Amino acid sequence: MPFQLGTDAIRRTLPYLKKGRLILRENVKVMTIYCNDKGDYHKGARDFVYWNMCQVQFRNPDVQVIFYKNKFPTPFIRCWLDTGEDVLIDVFNKSSVEIMDHLVNVLGLPDVKEETEKQEFLQNICKFGSRYERHCMCEIPGQVPCPQVIPFSEHLTGKYKFENNLYPPKGQKRY
Repeated sequence: MPFQLGTDAIRRTLPYLKKGRLILRENVKVMTIYCNDKGDYHKGARDFVYWNMCQVQFRNPDVQVIFYKNKFPTPFIRCWLDTGEDVLIDVFNKSSVEIMDHLVNVLGLPDVKEETEKQEFLQNICKFGSRYERHCMCEIPGQVPCPQVIPFSEHLTGKYKFENNLYPPKGQKRY
């Protein structure tokens, strides 16, 4: 496949496109990026276009993303909302990481996924340990109690099984 060769191959892979962090809000309809080919102040905007614009397009299929070269002396990003208003973002002398962070904070959706994962993490009663509600599995109703609190019956202990040869011989599996 010819697209797997060269410097642009990584940007065309599906895992790379899915790693995009910027998911725009539903009211953003058009996003335009303005920068020039030359100049140190435009380097962050050029890098953002090269590395992140394809991710933004992939993660936001309903948003029109347009890139203009050599139209204005300063780099900026302009987003039009469905109400007819526009948002101007100055990216003069910013790195591509700073641009992405700013766009995520200003126009990105709030990260609901992390909040729900945190709630699921705390609500799952099957988990136990020092970070959870239950320290030991014996605290869950219906489980075998701790041997420190109530000693096991003799036939449940490992010592009894070993002395009476109840373990399977080596190499043989017990089902």
